[in-house]
Amino acid sequence: MKYILTLFFSLLLVGTYAQRTPFVRLYNLEGHKFMKGRLHHTTDSGLVISFKGQESKEIGYKDMKKIRLRRSAGLTALMVGGIPILWGASLIRRNQDWDGLVGVVLVMKGMALGTTAGGVKALLNPRPIRVQGELENWKKAKLLLDQKLK
Repeated sequence: MKYILTLFFSLLLVGTYAQRTPFVRLYNLEGHKFMKGRLHHTTDSGLVISFKGQESKEIGYKDMKKIRLRRSAGLTALMVGGIPILWGASLIRRNQDWDGLVGVVLVMKGMALGTTAGGVKALLNPRPIRVQGELENWKKAKLLLDQKLK
């Protein structure tokens, strides 16, 4: 149990450290995702994001329909449920004394935890910021994004 708690808190710290700058996904006026990455900074006419360590050119607000601020719930479900499933599978493979039974329990727990965590994440994800290519909407979005950068 001690190892599980250590692993949980270390993953929590890594996740907290990784979220210093918000992750954004940008959607064009047709509703298709055309850019994703970490928000670098905003300007009066658009924003700049960094993807894989490289800054993008400025993306104008006139090209954006909406901005999503968090990663999908699927990643959360995979991380939360995947760790117990992998650990349980390794115990089943080892097949010594009670390890197989413990492994099966861990796999079932991983499936339940992953599904639950993904569902909760999907419910708690913020609504997308609607820009719709309009200046007034962009001004409101810029204020919100600037707050997220602080």
